[in-house]
Amino acid sequence: MVVTPLTPDDPVRLGAFQLAGRVGEGGQGVVYLAHAPSGEQVAVKVLFRGDTASRARLARELSALESVAPFCTARVLTASVDGPLPYVVSEFVDGPSLEGRIRERGPLRGGELERLVVGTATALTAIHAAGVVHRDFKPANVLLGPDGPRVVDFGIARAEGAATTASGLIGTPAYLSPEQIGGAPASPASDVFGWAATMLCAASGSPPFGADTVPAVLNRILNHHPDLSPLPPAFAGLIASCLDKDPARRPTARALMVGLVDPVAADPSTEDLARIGSRIAAPPGRSALTTQESRRGRRGVVTGAALVAVSLLIAAGVAARLIPSTPETGVDGSGRTTPSAPPPSSSPSGSEAPSTPEPSGTERSAPPGNGVEIPASFAGAWAGDGVTSTNPFSPGEKRIEVTLRKGDDGAEWAEPVNGCKGRITLTKVTAEELTFTLGSGTGCVPGTVWLKRKGDALTYTWKDVPGPELVTETGDLTRSR
Repeated sequence: MVVTPLTPDDPVRLGAFQLAGRVGEGGQGVVYLAHAPSGEQVAVKVLFRGDTASRARLARELSALESVAPFCTARVLTASVDGPLPYVVSEFVDGPSLEGRIRERGPLRGGELERLVVGTATALTAIHAAGVVHRDFKPANVLLGPDGPRVVDFGIARAEGAATTASGLIGTPAYLSPEQIGGAPASPASDVFGWAATMLCAASGSPPFGADTVPAVLNRILNHHPDLSPLPPAFAGLIASCLDKDPARRPTARALMVGLVDPVAADPSTEDLARIGSRIAAPPGRSALTTQESRRGRRGVVTGAALVAVSLLIAAGVAARLIPSTPETGVDGSGRTTPSAPPPSSSPSGSEAPSTPEPSGTERSAPPGNGVEIPASFAGAWAGDGVTSTNPFSPGEKRIEVTLRKGDDGAEWAEPVNGCKGRITLTKVTAEELTFTLGSGTGCVPGTVWLKRKGDALTYTWKDVPGPELVTETGDLTRSR
């Protein structure tokens, strides 16, 4: 384990513990190597959130944390919730993190991987048995000690009611479960998802849902199934069941542990889950990410809420970018989303449908396919290179392209710089403005687009509504042909 010197801003002592160096820093706080009065090495985590609510939550959690069986975890020794800096003291594990091990030496194989899978599943079972939810299971929170893997940083001072706070991330994007992305509270089922994603990372050497932009990663978690071929065949089906988009279909940590060490004695429901999982496990040779519309999406999960949740996590109130992902969208070997071809016009045989009279003063609004059509005066291919956004993940000006066909009840929309492309559905028409929506049923993130006349141009506006309206994109489009 690499220990770096203290910085000028670091404390040198906390209570009875003398700090000796920095072990690491994450979204929740800084971890230090320290020495107890006895000379024993310990790990001290100083929490960033020192507000009254976080301190009260830490106090409530301590008794549960101290009751977690220590054989596969770093035992919590003590904590301080009343001083200037709230901190937690735990056993020091002298070994690299799983994240560091993968970075330095690549994927785990054979018995090393199998011991990791079984040991961490056992640790997760012990954590849940104590009534604690980890909330951030990832490779950085698995330490490879001389006596085996240890799970660390579980349950401490994280919000109980949701996966988001106004100031930061509750959980690491690449290992969040679909329901956490959607704003649901972290749960034992979401821990199981994070565990499975971590084990797949250990076996493959890379995060199972990619490691490029946060919006792209979250989109894949919601809409794609990863390739499980790097896993030992005996584990692949069960781990696949842990990655089910629906948390109700995942095994519990206990059922998972039993299924791993004694498949014959496994709960029948776990065996069923493993069989289901084996059907979605990608065969060897396929891309590391395969496209499949999530069952959870078909059950009505609103992925717009997902990126609103991420916005609260990462951008302190700024939502993430619209990223369409229809069932035809693919992911190339580098983990980038590759857009599908635009859907064909809704006009029969590719011909233009008869136009409807231009609205004059009154607006027309109707459900999709119920008589709302693009007027001839708006028809054409429109594009603009100066569209700006409040989205922190894609700063600067960008190009937006929209193709409007007379008589159509929708339009083709694209943001080439991000490889995003999708179809927006017309919902309202006035003489001066068209309103479009992108619904969750398409597998894309919902949003609303307005195109308003501005001389010979159109004013383009995109917002993350329905929702809290945290993101706005604006700019002018001109006819490109």
